[in-house]
Amino acid sequence: MKVLLADDEYLIREGLRDNVPWAAHGMEVIATAEDGEQALELARQYRPDLLITDICMPFMDGLELVENVLREQADICVILLTCYDEFEYAKRAIKLGVKDYILKPIDLAYMESLLDEIFEKYKARQEENIKQERTELLSCLLHADLDKQPEEAALAQAGIPVERFYACIMIDILGYRFARDTFTEQELQKYFSRFAAQVEECAAERMFFYEEFQTEGRVLIVVSGRNAQQAAEHMQAVCRALRQDVDLKNEYPFLCATDGVSGDVWGLQAMYGHCQKVLQYAFLYDETSFLDYAELKRIRQDDGTQIAANIARFVDCIRTFDKGLIEQNICLITDNIRESGRYSILYGQMFIASVYSQVTGALKEFGIDLSEVFEDPVEEYRMIITAGSLQKQISGLSELLGKVCDYVHGKKGAAHHTLIEKARQYIEQNYTDHSISLQSVSASVNMSSCYFSILFKQECGKSFISYLTDLRMEKAKQLLRYSDQRSYEIALAVGYDNPNYFSTLFKKNTDFSPTEYRQRQKENGAAKQKKS
Repeated sequence: MKVLLADDEYLIREGLRDNVPWAAHGMEVIATAEDGEQALELARQYRPDLLITDICMPFMDGLELVENVLREQADICVILLTCYDEFEYAKRAIKLGVKDYILKPIDLAYMESLLDEIFEKYKARQEENIKQERTELLSCLLHADLDKQPEEAALAQAGIPVERFYACIMIDILGYRFARDTFTEQELQKYFSRFAAQVEECAAERMFFYEEFQTEGRVLIVVSGRNAQQAAEHMQAVCRALRQDVDLKNEYPFLCATDGVSGDVWGLQAMYGHCQKVLQYAFLYDETSFLDYAELKRIRQDDGTQIAANIARFVDCIRTFDKGLIEQNICLITDNIRESGRYSILYGQMFIASVYSQVTGALKEFGIDLSEVFEDPVEEYRMIITAGSLQKQISGLSELLGKVCDYVHGKKGAAHHTLIEKARQYIEQNYTDHSISLQSVSASVNMSSCYFSILFKQECGKSFISYLTDLRMEKAKQLLRYSDQRSYEIALAVGYDNPNYFSTLFKKNTDFSPTEYRQRQKENGAAKQKKS
């Protein structure tokens, strides 16, 4: 940390330079000045990190010097030395942004403690600056055109070795597009921030670079290693930590995309692009999944069974009435059909007939008839299905679905509430079934599980897992209070086929084991009887 000393008294100026162990405090005196004008010239020449100056000096006083220096170098730290303990001096100094105000004669012990405090803050600021610079450079590497890539020297200065091995990991919250239409901006920010914090915690020990894309519901992690094996191990360790975080998977189902290892930093942009391609297939997944770009290429070369699976999942997506997502899915399925070489007019007609049927069914669930959306629904269908090419059929289908989405958007708030109530009734009727799951409940109301998960949490104030667990615990408490069933019988009665797991969960939720809870209830009942 560079220090400039300014004082018109020779003994004080040189005494400070010679008697303070500057190096021990991480500092170096790079110049001294005997008046304000000289100090200003030296500050311009050396750009010090810390200015220690007297107030009363010839030609330009200390306060005027500070004002000029701060105008040109806003991040400099300033300590004032003075013989005057006057309020007006202190008030003006504080207004200028002076760090501290030391009275003469100088207490060296106090001054040294102040230097330590200043240096720690300076070091933290420098580390943050380097981190910010590294973030900006890596972001540039990932997003900028090739002719705008940062220079190798700038990368090295920011601690980004060029000749090192790197790997990308991108995590996308499944159903985040739905949340953008459902949550307020503040709710969405809180939702994403919690997710990002958990992801960052999972990756903390291995992470080299981290970037958030809140509007897309995505997080990017870059890891590095001395060789390809170490970089791959770091990538696998992060993925393993994400897999093992049960709370993360339950609260925020996600798709994790990877793409091998690059032999230098310049390969990051290609890997980043490949991961983005992987995430285009997020609509295929309802639960937390991990997909590498190499696996994606295999899927794209599938013999046709994958197309059928994609279409089946797309049918599920229709019930979200998210125009952007539906459009994206149609494009991907169209590409699948084209790339497979299996397209025919009949194939297209069968696909459109299936989609039309699903749209009609989904609208009925919302209490809407297709005739409310279109003057003549049959004619709309006929025009699409008789189109002579895949492109014309897809364009017509996209237009039809777009109009349906626009119509539903104004009514779906109340409809969502009705569907969630229906789901809660289903849970009440089936909580005793140990196989009940997010997937089975969402299927009971014909929703995709990732979309249902988001809506359920918004309507009920808690996740599906938390809701089901709370319900089962309340039912278990009732049985413990009013029946003589044993603990393992109660476990089975409320939907747990593992009595040990039930006992552990019960204690976690109530602070008592089932046996302790029953005993306390009996004691409380006996105490009430005595009082009465």
